[in-house]
Amino acid sequence: MRIVIAGCGQVGLRLISERPTLHFTATYRQLTTKANPIRALGAKPIQTDLNSIVDLKRLCRLSNRLIWMAPPNPSLAIDRSLQRACLYLSQYQGHSRKPVVTYISTTGVYGNAQGHWITERSPVQPQSERAKRRVVQESQLRQAIQSNRCAGHILRAPGIYGESRLPVERIRNQTPALRDEEDSWSNHIHEVDLARLALWCQFKGGNWAVVNACDSEPSKMGDYFDRVADHFGLDRPPRVSRTEAKQMVSPMMWSFMSESRRIKSLMMPTLRFKLKYPSVGSYLDSLK
Repeated sequence: MRIVIAGCGQVGLRLISERPTLHFTATYRQLTTKANPIRALGAKPIQTDLNSIVDLKRLCRLSNRLIWMAPPNPSLAIDRSLQRACLYLSQYQGHSRKPVVTYISTTGVYGNAQGHWITERSPVQPQSERAKRRVVQESQLRQAIQSNRCAGHILRAPGIYGESRLPVERIRNQTPALRDEEDSWSNHIHEVDLARLALWCQFKGGNWAVVNACDSEPSKMGDYFDRVADHFGLDRPPRVSRTEAKQMVSPMMWSFMSESRRIKSLMMPTLRFKLKYPSVGSYLDSLK
């Protein structure tokens, strides 16, 4: 059995290493810097432009299982690559078995919930352009499923962390966090758990599911930075007001800091999936 990973970054590499007995084909756009890690894990790297119809058709002939990790192309008014992939999969693979597509989206599609709880039943209210592009691609997959072209799953992930993705440099640079009374709520997921969940849904996700792929312990962003700082023996970042922070951090960082939501997953228990790291704290404790 071969599984195609479209847009293989760190989570994709984790996924490959989780199940070495499966055969993976993983796409990348850069040259050998991305191909070598994929090949080292025993998978087949393939340089692919997902917005190229020729490349996409070639990719969709390889397997009827697709895990789509590539973000939408911000230079396009509408990125239709996922929509085309679902169509080509049904044309090339659907005669033998219905294709299965797992799409990695973001909890950013929920927008700013003012710190209230969000579940998979909550409506999407994207505010950033990045999140709006994700909603468009989610709708493309929904339409393909409703047309019976494929089975599919949308995994909405919050902040992804891992050994090389902790905010250590941010803390060392003393980039400020928000004061507790003005701080935003957020969730996280370890890259290993996101990889495991993506693979789990391929085989145990049924025909259709939207899953909040998040840990079970939301925290305020400043508390998250403090926890990482304490673990590595670093000074905690200074706390400032929202007005001050907006002038001191990048627009990208501010877009994260300006949205507050606490995420709960109703679907992970339904799918009987258990996180290896149910909180950032549990991961940091495992490093001791």
